[in-house]
Amino acid sequence: MDKKVSVPHIQYEQKEAAELEKASVLIQHIFDKTMHLLNTFMPESMWTSLTGLKRCAGVIDDNLKLERQMIFQKWIKGPNGWKCVGMELSMPSDEPPSPLNMLSFHNSSQPPGLEPVTAGRMLQMIIWSQFEKITLLHPFLGGEPFFTNEEMETVSTYLVPTYLSPHPLKELGKEFKIKHLASGIPLYQEKIPAPPLVMDAENGRLSGVWMTGVHVNEGGFAGLRPYLKVPKGERTYMKAQIV
Repeated sequence: MDKKVSVPHIQYEQKEAAELEKASVLIQHIFDKTMHLLNTFMPESMWTSLTGLKRCAGVIDDNLKLERQMIFQKWIKGPNGWKCVGMELSMPSDEPPSPLNMLSFHNSSQPPGLEPVTAGRMLQMIIWSQFEKITLLHPFLGGEPFFTNEEMETVSTYLVPTYLSPHPLKELGKEFKIKHLASGIPLYQEKIPAPPLVMDAENGRLSGVWMTGVHVNEGGFAGLRPYLKVPKGERTYMKAQIV
């Protein structure tokens, strides 16, 4: 049965909010660490041709902290718990978020100043590739792996398998969705079913799926921003209530 809300807000249990706060920071550290690796070794021309962006969205300091505008991670509460399915770069907006300690943001049918970052998809593919490589080969090769044990556990728990080819997912019998980089190169990501959601809005009833946005900036976790996503991809943002 569809989850239904009659007012533009979604309730989160304190335990859920605490998990998302911790997991989003851990995930962002892994994104930043991988971006640092690419900045060090990948030619800028190759990065730009793949993503359509400059090599990084900010400057990474010696502590692997990305000096950036706010990151918008996209999370789904799937059958096996919370999963991060992507990230976007939230550019400056004339309408700032609500106070962060309230964990609530203004409702909007358009993402204010939100700009997709296809680089995030490629980062997830690279991270998952490293994760599988370490899992398979580290017991034989030894040495210091790129990801620590804690980071490996974080990837395994919260990130979604993403590949350059559909074959690994087909072999496991997993459904997948296809996303394209700016260069047109397809990426194949395991499909995590998002919970159905029906919302009674001022302009009528809206049906779609429930997604949870998590804002992260250079200071860490910066708030929850749930939204209803309709089949065509449009979003209606709601407020988060912690109960």
